[in-house]
Amino acid sequence: MTPIRDPSAPCAGTAICADVVASAGIRVTMDQFPDLRQRPGPGLGAALPASVLRHADEQTVAGLAAVLHAIHDFQMDVTDFRDWGIVAGPCFLGRATLAVALQRLAAEGAWGISPHFIPHRSQHAVAGTISQVLKIVGPNLGAGGGPGSVVQALLAGAALLQDNRLPGVWIVATEWEPEAIPDANGGIPPEAVCHAVALAVVAARPSWTGIRLRVLARGTRMAPGQSVQTVSQLQGLLTPVVGDYALPHKVVWTLEGGGWMEFGRGEGGTNGTRPERVHRAEARVRFDVQQSGAGTENKR
Repeated sequence: MTPIRDPSAPCAGTAICADVVASAGIRVTMDQFPDLRQRPGPGLGAALPASVLRHADEQTVAGLAAVLHAIHDFQMDVTDFRDWGIVAGPCFLGRATLAVALQRLAAEGAWGISPHFIPHRSQHAVAGTISQVLKIVGPNLGAGGGPGSVVQALLAGAALLQDNRLPGVWIVATEWEPEAIPDANGGIPPEAVCHAVALAVVAARPSWTGIRLRVLARGTRMAPGQSVQTVSQLQGLLTPVVGDYALPHKVVWTLEGGGWMEFGRGEGGTNGTRPERVHRAEARVRFDVQQSGAGTENKR
């Protein structure tokens, strides 16, 4: 018989490592969404048919826009992602619409709810919609669902790359900051801002010197660092620079089940599994979708 492993014993396993080959972040206000639904970002060549994003949640629209900006900014080919995977971590997706739907359900029964509610406002809607637009046939799934979903999306996305299961994974995180509290009619306040960040990650390569995401097991020594929990904070860390990233500090997330995850720089000539000293994050940069033309960015 095989003895049961003591779950409290230190684990010596090899890190899961992923290279971040592209990223983009955006922030969108309510008055910008109508145009963004028609033309969510560069790289597609033309506006999307009106039916594609007509019923989509605002976080879905923002998440797709962030992916398209990453593809454009890092000169990737929009047709190269057929076999990739997608992990999206929205926060309270469909909350405003659900507030109204539940009232109608109580008053009118099932006939009072739109058939578009479940496919467009449930946990997997963000990843599913992006997969349709990019014609991706790999796995797509939602992670998290509440505060801190960005961490769960990063962890799930890195895990999909273990053992080279996929050529790459899109990791998308979205949320309202601060959280958009709907009114009695389900309306979102006009001053609310939706943040979205998208990362294209591939399995770690020995030559990579850009940003690298590592997931390490319990028992690995970890230096203290600042935990990044919001999408806007992650945007500030992943600031694109011509041909490279600006990442002056490393950041860690401790994981509930033990172990930890970090963003750091890859080291040419290594496989990326060696943990490094972690420092506090200080840089903060936001990307804006300009009201004058959806699909453009204004870096502040």
